Amino acid sequence: MESIYKDQTRLTPKMSFNANTGIFELSGRSMPEVAMNIYKPIIDWLDQYFLNPQKETQIIFRLSFFNTSSSKYIMEMLKKMENAYKRNISVKAVWYCEDEDLLDLANDYQALVKIPMEINKIEENGDE
Repeated sequence: MESIYKDQTRLTPKMSFNANTGIFELSGRSMPEVAMNIYKPIIDWLDQYFLNPQKETQIIFRLSFFNTSSSKYIMEMLKKMENAYKRNISVKAVWYCEDEDLLDLANDYQALVKIPMEINKIEENGDE
């Protein structure tokens, strides 16, 4: 299966979905005008990936900002992870949050999606 890698732009995050390692990462800012164009291919890819996943799968969020339409697709990705988890596939989400707003959002996702989730607050000096 092909991995997905997209460089960060002014409006979209860096996306690295490595099918060989099972490590997925979104980092930067996510505020595309049409989030579906950015995230629908990822959602479809996850459907295929979870047919034959790695032993462990981890999604890492290092987003400094994301808009409402992006949050819908982040939830969809987490739901795909939850569905895999219900089938006894080892999954985990890891959040790195720069501020209280992002911390609150990560906690909201944790309450809504039943998968192992680690939430880390990044201090202003860059420490976790």
